[in-house]
Amino acid sequence: MAGCEILLDEGGENGAAYLVHMLLTQQAEADDSGRFAATARRLRPVKLKLSDTGETCVVAGCPEGLRVTGGGDAGGCANVISAESRHVLDVTQLRLAGQYLITGPIKAKPFQTVVKDMAARKLRIGGLVRHYSNAMRFLWLVNVRGK
Repeated sequence: MAGCEILLDEGGENGAAYLVHMLLTQQAEADDSGRFAATARRLRPVKLKLSDTGETCVVAGCPEGLRVTGGGDAGGCANVISAESRHVLDVTQLRLAGQYLITGPIKAKPFQTVVKDMAARKLRIGGLVRHYSNAMRFLWLVNVRGK
């Protein structure tokens, strides 16, 4: 895993934490360059709240790599993402230009769903303007479309 552990601190049964842990573990195992590990350690805390299940998790960089905790307080989180469970998988499919820009694919259903639901406020990213680079860093870490 090129020096990056994905630690899961369970706060009881938490599907959000398990889902995010699984996605991050797959990405860490697929990375041979060490870029994932370096980016993971720089991630400031991000809280994910699933509005349809009521579950939350916090992902933060740590010396070992990343720590995913179930539940938790939003205090100290650079970004707070409120979404439905289905959005998590849609967001992992977006095409990125580096770590700083979502480029589509514009005609793909996941991209259109994400944009539409952001406009309808079903998908909200708190701290997006103030902590844009951290939000994009998190998106890059969970993204499954080639690194």
